[in-house]
Amino acid sequence: MMNPGRYTARAVDAALGYTAGGKEQVAVAFQIIGGEHDGEALQWYGYFTEKTTERTIDSLRACGWTGDNIAQLDGISANEVSLVVVHEADQNGDMQVRVKWVNRAGSGAIQLKSRMDQGQALQFAQRMRGNVLAFDKQQVARTGGNGAAARPAQSGNRAPAPVDDDPLPF
Repeated sequence: MMNPGRYTARAVDAALGYTAGGKEQVAVAFQIIGGEHDGEALQWYGYFTEKTTERTIDSLRACGWTGDNIAQLDGISANEVSLVVVHEADQNGDMQVRVKWVNRAGSGAIQLKSRMDQGQALQFAQRMRGNVLAFDKQQVARTGGNGAAARPAQSGNRAPAPVDDDPLPF
């Protein structure tokens, strides 16, 4: 099963249809580009309700759809996009892969060849902790301890000291 995360993809087909409840929807078939899931297919569903129409149109535009006739999804495969993939339980409680969002490529989506999982990130953080502490100590030494440099973050679960942001001096 594909892991949750962001994947580069391109739309390969699209069609309009109806939900089980009779509401209008669009289905877009995507093909993953690159990485361990290169060539795998995923499908995204966009809906046309009062709350979702704008986001659905934005996602179709990100794919490359042009024109104003939704019945003709011309250009739908013109652009690479960034898909946000999640795991979600279906009606039977079984976990399924679902495309949650379709975003423009490079629209703030983090693109990594290989993303660390939480365990890897924690191990890396442990290895880097000494470097971070040494950096902070060096910054304090450079400023002569007068506080002009950013203060190192507090370790542990202690709350940061309160900041007096009152504009009145008394």
